[in-house]
Amino acid sequence: MLPLSDPGPSIISPFVQAFFADHANIQHDTFLFSYQHNLHCLATEYWAPALHLVPVSAGIWLVNEGFPAQARHLFLGHSAADILCFCQLRPEWLRIPGNVAFAALGLLATADQVGFLKEIFTNAKVHTLFDAGLTGRVTDCKVALWRAGKNASFRITDDLVQINYHNRKFSIPTAVFSLNRFEKTVALRSNIRTHKPKCFDSYHEFFVKTR
Repeated sequence: MLPLSDPGPSIISPFVQAFFADHANIQHDTFLFSYQHNLHCLATEYWAPALHLVPVSAGIWLVNEGFPAQARHLFLGHSAADILCFCQLRPEWLRIPGNVAFAALGLLATADQVGFLKEIFTNAKVHTLFDAGLTGRVTDCKVALWRAGKNASFRITDDLVQINYHNRKFSIPTAVFSLNRFEKTVALRSNIRTHKPKCFDSYHEFFVKTR
């Protein structure tokens, strides 16, 4: 739950709200986002003034206005609220609806979610909007690995991220850990672009603390 300073969905412009209106159940000041799998709702994200609840779910909140093969950019985030807040800052991504897709994976992304999205968005460049903290940066790396059909284990000890990958062990200081540093360390190339809000953990937090 967020502090009382969170204004909820009212921070989102009418243009961005209209783009996502068919993918949110809007009840007064509350937005409900359905995380689905095989057309069944498995969990719901709630966003209202002073309240933001993000599920852990095998389902995905998915927005794509055209045929999946038309999408040239796929944005992945922990929450629908983060995605809407990012689009509030960068509304130019919404100018050509069929060109872009958005997917919220919940608090803990899974290999199955990423594999499913890779299969249906075959022509899309992947962008990530995960948190700027270590959880989000490790998620960036896991997404890159899963898309390549690989995996690794990550462990935080003291000021290091310890990585076990292909029966080899690597260590990266937490202060400089990122997808780019990880890829250089283990010789992986994903072509994923990460988007992190400067000085804030998430795009949602950016709006809560700067409004």
